[in-house]
Amino acid sequence: MKLPNVNRDRMVDLFCKLVSIDSPSKQEAKVADFIEDYLSPLGLKMWRDDAGIKIGGNCGNLHVRVPARGSKAPAVLFSSHMDTVMPGLGIKPRIDGDFIRSDGTTVLGADDKAGVTAILEMLKCVHESDMPHGPIEVIFDVAEEIGLMGAFEVDLAQVQAKYAIVLDGEDMDQIIYKSPSANRMLYEIEGIAAHAGMCPERGISAIEVFAEAVSNMKLGRLDDETTANIGTVEAGRATNIVCDRLVSRAEVRSHSIQKLEAQTQAMTAAIQNAIAKYERVIDGQSRKANLKETIKREFTAMDIPHNSLPYRVVFEAGTFVGLQMKPAAIGGGTNANVYNAKGLPAVVIGCGMRQEHTTNEHLAINDLELAARLCLAILFKNHEASVA
Repeated sequence: MKLPNVNRDRMVDLFCKLVSIDSPSKQEAKVADFIEDYLSPLGLKMWRDDAGIKIGGNCGNLHVRVPARGSKAPAVLFSSHMDTVMPGLGIKPRIDGDFIRSDGTTVLGADDKAGVTAILEMLKCVHESDMPHGPIEVIFDVAEEIGLMGAFEVDLAQVQAKYAIVLDGEDMDQIIYKSPSANRMLYEIEGIAAHAGMCPERGISAIEVFAEAVSNMKLGRLDDETTANIGTVEAGRATNIVCDRLVSRAEVRSHSIQKLEAQTQAMTAAIQNAIAKYERVIDGQSRKANLKETIKREFTAMDIPHNSLPYRVVFEAGTFVGLQMKPAAIGGGTNANVYNAKGLPAVVIGCGMRQEHTTNEHLAINDLELAARLCLAILFKNHEASVA
């Protein structure tokens, strides 16, 4: 079977329009409006869920449903997120040969509007052809960049798909089947304020305590499965006050739950040990800093078997379009982590983005085009398996 032809010029134009629409996390409504207008002539069922209300955003996840045509294949879900990271306001895309870049003052937003573009082109091509396919579901989700928030609010009882394909990767020849669990920690250390010049001995510096703790933490890449990072630190009011409050945000990621929990506990223990070290007597009483911590499981590890339906279909689809697909494990989390944890098997495929989350982010136009062709091939192989 010959796949429908992908319209390269249409994709480039669409991508540039999408990234020109500001859509920071929780502010995706204008992009959702654009997508609805773009798809309106196709007569597809579209709706927004209540994720926006639940997370405090201006838009819910945008769902699209396409009925089967000439096929008894199972429903498949395609997913990409609409939000982009900062600096991402006023993006001005420019064509640079076979690449699309920003003007260098912002990100490009290929993460993940390249995925959105590929899915929209797939839907257009299906509409313009007589290609047989099973039911197609699409979720353009919100607030992915700040903790996969939109995906967590997806009600799978309203989803017919038997498996999901998440377009949120780089390399076109990779099937991302494995990614870690992550804990996100909030540390709040309460010290004791004192005049830094007149009586510093009457205070306990939250900064000093935390510095001692961090110096005894293992951070960065701990092994092939585990990483840890102190992300932000906020502290202090003035140079002449012994700092009495510090707030820090940190994370641990690991493909091993045991290592994840062990490292999380080790970081807490380092802070508690530092607090004990800086305990002192003030006005005849033993005083020490206090720690309040909040630990949240941000996402849960996934490890999709290579004989699972989504992996097999993507592998065969890649071969069909000339790619030698290979398995890949990553250190980041995607919507696929959430879908798998909810019981919907999912893998991640690429859509050509490079150096995402930086002002050097760029997109290979050939890969953008190939991403749409790969989606069409997934539909074809999904159908083919149902008639084999």
